[in-house]
Amino acid sequence: MKQIIIAASIMLMGATFAGPTLAQDYYVEKRFHQSAAHNREESDITVIRCDNGNQYYIYGYYRASGPRYRAIIPPYWGNPVGGQDHYTFEEAIRAACY
Repeated sequence: MKQIIIAASIMLMGATFAGPTLAQDYYVEKRFHQSAAHNREESDITVIRCDNGNQYYIYGYYRASGPRYRAIIPPYWGNPVGGQDHYTFEEAIRAACY
């Protein structure tokens, strides 16, 4: 039942994901937009909480090419989880939650 509610919530929020979705072992707490500045790229940020209770920020950058997603553990803003960016939202979720 929890997975159905989470999936419905994500659909209602207008989330789109490339490729197959993960088993819902996380939930979205909030989403917001971050404007570009001299020291940061423009991005859409999704704050998630994994079933283990840990909170992560998934950044979706507006890049023309290359990996667009980054999982971050606050307050380590400059250090992506796993040391790299990811090509899909699902890959960033896997890096964060698994």
